Amino acid sequence: MKIYAGLRARSTIGVQPGPDAFDVLDGFIRSIAYLSETERLALIVTGNEIMDNLLTHSEIGKAGVTVLVRKRASGLTLAFFVESHVEFADFSSLVDQGEPLRPRFDQKERRWRGLGLTMCRNIATTVRYRPGLVVDRVILTFKTV
Repeated sequence: MKIYAGLRARSTIGVQPGPDAFDVLDGFIRSIAYLSETERLALIVTGNEIMDNLLTHSEIGKAGVTVLVRKRASGLTLAFFVESHVEFADFSSLVDQGEPLRPRFDQKERRWRGLGLTMCRNIATTVRYRPGLVVDRVILTFKTV
């Protein structure tokens, strides 16, 4: 983990898939001294949702998930980086085309889907999904508090 004090603070961590992934993410965010308590809680709630989606629906490679927190005078960023895969590119293209990500009931699985992503969009200022040739990215931005 790297922490840089001042107006441009930045912290990163690598998280491996497994039963302790959420505890690692939670501990990492709680340890960042330059975040206010309100910012910390927003990152924990949204971060856990994005991490759950990545671990459930992505092909996590040997590098795991890299998480970046950056705070500038202009705002706060929470970003996730994972090895690229086709399903992520397909998902992000639907979002870019304006496909609604509304909560919906999945008849096959007999459960609601999309509630967490709706929550993330309501808490964050922006949520962007960016596929790449090597790395896929999920980037959330927030107002600083």
